[in-house]
Amino acid sequence: MKKYSYLLFLFILSAFTSCLTGGMNDLPEFEENDITGIYRVEYRYISDDVNPASGEKNVVKVELGKSNIVIDDQAGTISFDVSVPAAGGSFPAAEREKCTVNNIGVMVSISTAARLSPVGESPVLGIPGDWSKPNKYIVTAANGAQKEWTISVSKFTK
Repeated sequence: MKKYSYLLFLFILSAFTSCLTGGMNDLPEFEENDITGIYRVEYRYISDDVNPASGEKNVVKVELGKSNIVIDDQAGTISFDVSVPAAGGSFPAAEREKCTVNNIGVMVSISTAARLSPVGESPVLGIPGDWSKPNKYIVTAANGAQKEWTISVSKFTK
């Protein structure tokens, strides 16, 4: 009986497979290589609280305010203002004082299926870095087209 069950399984398996090699529509190859927005700006610090599972101190992420976002698709530039929230709750005054334009993380939104790479000394997006100067990035579309972008913090307010 096991032999017949095995044969029946193989028959069903082969009946539901496809050998289709043609007649399928080609999917579009995305051509966009844009930065479409500033997703998040944050400051990170190590708190005195210990994670009971790992025994390590917790990393706290504080979301910073972002405003006046100006995106120029033609020039490949983005500028925006950053504001640091008031101390309180999980953001102690001592940590707020350490938050500067030189140690914040910036995250952006990019075109569908595109890739983003820093140019030169520009910080990797999503990792705290120096935003006291404009930073350059290359956005590569799915079809290989590349565009250089410059991202800068116009104003940093505490």
